[in-house]
Amino acid sequence: MTVLANENPDVIPAGTLEQFSFDAPSLKGNLAGENANREIIVYLPAGYYADSNKIFPVIYVLHGYEGEPNSWFDEGLNDEAGLDDILDEVINEGDLEPSIVVAVDGRSSLNGSWYINSPISGNFLDYLTMDVVKEIDIRYRTLPGKMAILGHSMGGFGAMLAAMENPTLYRTCVGLSPAGMMMKRHDYQQHAEFFQGELEKLINGGEPEWFIYAYLTIIRAIAPDINNPLLYISKDIDDIVTELEDFQLSDIAMRQVDRIRDLPIYTEIGDNEGESVGEPILDNFNTMIKTFERLDLNVTSHVFIGGHTDKVVEQVYRGLRYIGGVFQESKI
Repeated sequence: MTVLANENPDVIPAGTLEQFSFDAPSLKGNLAGENANREIIVYLPAGYYADSNKIFPVIYVLHGYEGEPNSWFDEGLNDEAGLDDILDEVINEGDLEPSIVVAVDGRSSLNGSWYINSPISGNFLDYLTMDVVKEIDIRYRTLPGKMAILGHSMGGFGAMLAAMENPTLYRTCVGLSPAGMMMKRHDYQQHAEFFQGELEKLINGGEPEWFIYAYLTIIRAIAPDINNPLLYISKDIDDIVTELEDFQLSDIAMRQVDRIRDLPIYTEIGDNEGESVGEPILDNFNTMIKTFERLDLNVTSHVFIGGHTDKVVEQVYRGLRYIGGVFQESKI
């Protein structure tokens, strides 16, 4: 006898995972040789294949630095529940309507793309907001106009960046522990000598501090030089630090304020994040929130007890429930 899942009230209906790869047009032919073929993992809610006429909202999720799409699943979140388990639960409890969830591939040879456009590394923001969306719309039954984006760490920055730059594309965005050095303006000028020394280590075959690789990806986007094939970045350290000072979420929000004022933004951070660019990350976060509030943005923020990666499961629950609330209020 076949036992149906709903015969046991304690069994939560489970969604299914699918994986595919595709060649992203926005990444083809980049100077850095980053792979244009991208691995995508898709969560389909329980019952997706039961009704071929039903369409679903879509949530895009962005992994952090040194992560990959699979980091979200198979108990990949601190050896606790995987994202698929969390989705099964919040959907079953009614906190989130059944949704397609897409884990995007943001990897690069420098451990992370930061989901930004670069004439050197490829246009990862366009890949995220155009290529992946188009591919998902072709392959799955998506509900137009009901799309959200969520990310953690590098992915938290990427989610907020993507939504701020494309506010009509996403119904809401969730930035969980967004990268500490990307939230507010820092005085990079005082660190120019340090950066110069670390970049010279790279040029000379040495090993710089680990975070320099993250900065190199960012600099290839904001201060590139195609005529400097050693690193493909500007040779002028003053130019580099000036561009770094300008490229962060607070300034992006100020530039985009008229377009994002109605965009529901949720972001949170732990109270034990440590420091970045010589300043407490919690202070950086609070300064960013004050900027958002001064701009009269639709922002909800939260500070929890914990660090950068030890409460990710709890963070994902809160982020998904926030999205669920926004979806519920939507007229679509």
